[in-house]
Amino acid sequence: MMMDETQQDIELDEPVTSPGEEAENTQASSKRLDADAILDTLVPSSIDWRDTVRRHPVGSVTAIGVVGYLVGRTKGAAIMSGLAAGLSATMMRHLSEVFEGDFFDFG
Repeated sequence: MMMDETQQDIELDEPVTSPGEEAENTQASSKRLDADAILDTLVPSSIDWRDTVRRHPVGSVTAIGVVGYLVGRTKGAAIMSGLAAGLSATMMRHLSEVFEGDFFDFG
């Protein structure tokens, strides 16, 4: 059975991945922040927030900006200290993995 040139090009252009690479790709995509999933859990199912954003994009962006500003003004210090603590713990974990020991064990 003969293949024409375009079929051969398509088959040759497909990326070849090993099972380990596929597992890494799946883990990387699951670690990403999925805004749609977060909003689906926060907004009641009776409200179609996607349609609202589609119909009123400027109003939606403005409303989210105002909410973000107000949250930042009232809870900004707590948010920043939480982020700093999380980043510090992550850095210490990565450094201990690099040095393969408990150099940074403070507990």
